Amino acid sequence: MQYDLSKFCPYNTVMVDHSDPSLNTVLTAPIDKPGVALLDFVIFPPRWLVAEHTFQAPYYHRNCMSEFMGLIYGGYEAKSDGFLPGGASLHSCMTPHGPDTKTYEETIAHGNEAGPQRIADTMAFMFESCLIP
Repeated sequence: MQYDLSKFCPYNTVMVDHSDPSLNTVLTAPIDKPGVALLDFVIFPPRWLVAEHTFQAPYYHRNCMSEFMGLIYGGYEAKSDGFLPGGASLHSCMTPHGPDTKTYEETIAHGNEAGPQRIADTMAFMFESCLIP
């Protein structure tokens, strides 16, 4: 089976707050445990960030599931430096993670009135699972 990821149309926030990444889920393998999945396949395609009065970069957080992220092409908005196409990262369950220092500082410098931002020419992916320790 083949699927052209560029045809995926993500949902997004239109008022305030950064969207939860689960809005970009392409496929999910359910499990009988509520609130988690055996495996989610998520992508971060080109899109607009339009939320007002919001820290627009992905926020610092931790999850009840482990995340394996990779970059297919372009850049990733949470990592200004050091996350190149072909690169990947693993965030184990309940491990805090978020944007790098440069991205954080640039986002703060723009303030809450940054205006719409186009995330273009990029394709990142994430596998999320409750079974990876």
